[in-house]
Amino acid sequence: MSVAGLTLSRTNWREYAYATDAIRRERANLAFSNSPALAIFASETLTDDPTRDMLGDGAVTQEGGPAILRYVVLGEHQGAAAVSGPFGEHNVAPDDNERPSEVNWKFYTHGLAVSEHDLEVNRGEPQIASFLDRQTSQVLMSLGNLVADDIYASAVGANAINSLPVLLSANNSAQGLSGATFLEWNTRGLSAVGTAPASISFTSGSFVAQGLADMRRLVNNAEEGMVKPNVILTEYATKERYEANLQPQERFNGAVRVADGSFESLAFRNIPILADRKCTSGSMFALRVGDRTNGVEMDFLAGARFSFGEWKPSSNQNAMVRPLKATCNLSIGNRKFGSNRMSGIID
Repeated sequence: MSVAGLTLSRTNWREYAYATDAIRRERANLAFSNSPALAIFASETLTDDPTRDMLGDGAVTQEGGPAILRYVVLGEHQGAAAVSGPFGEHNVAPDDNERPSEVNWKFYTHGLAVSEHDLEVNRGEPQIASFLDRQTSQVLMSLGNLVADDIYASAVGANAINSLPVLLSANNSAQGLSGATFLEWNTRGLSAVGTAPASISFTSGSFVAQGLADMRRLVNNAEEGMVKPNVILTEYATKERYEANLQPQERFNGAVRVADGSFESLAFRNIPILADRKCTSGSMFALRVGDRTNGVEMDFLAGARFSFGEWKPSSNQNAMVRPLKATCNLSIGNRKFGSNRMSGIID
């Protein structure tokens, strides 16, 4: 639908804009709840209480700038040394162990369209509010699903955000930095510590045979002191594989044995495991979110964080369009520690 300078007889759209904005706050939670990754990175609360603020830990709003500036960790500073005495010289040479990286903005958009006919057949405040409620929910869900798909994409599209598989990789380029050049700018995957970047593997296999061992390696390879994952995202089949693997073991709730045959919630080393319908088949992502220095986050441009713009008339049609905008990208501060992934999980 093209947008041009057609002037309609109905010029006061303030009440409809106000209604849309009020509904958006209530409906974003429902629209984004089908993907935990999107809910985390869009900072929406998954709650039935629409009065709650957005409390997600995975998003940062940037007021301006031509690109996202993200400082990254490329290794340890090399200036430390033992000297001969209290007057021994110390090394003052600068080290290139930390540098800023630029992450380009990516632009997502959708349109909330309302025609004159829509208004005529939905006369009255309750009717138009209900109509806007349904339309706002569908527009939010549609745009959110597109972003959620791109979060897990194995390859980054021309106009898409960085994906988790690309950020959590080895010997590749991400955020303008080469893993082949900067050896510490690589994710460890399931390989032994010290493996050359070109040989790092993320491929698992039969969950029955090696699933738990690979999960231990997945988390161990992402840990350094207190820098470690705080959420695990996977697809439903792998979550069920994990639960089935634990079924033969006894489960306790305090001193009371749990008698049912399933779990209310699943965790691995106290890290919650969330199933995401958008997650790539056979994949598991251990992520650190809410950590500006080390973690994975989604940066949004202020005013375009799944936000609606102004109503605009549509060319040659008796309709108005209100664009929904998400200007954002996914970035990471430390690829070696905090986050990790594995793929190729089968029964």
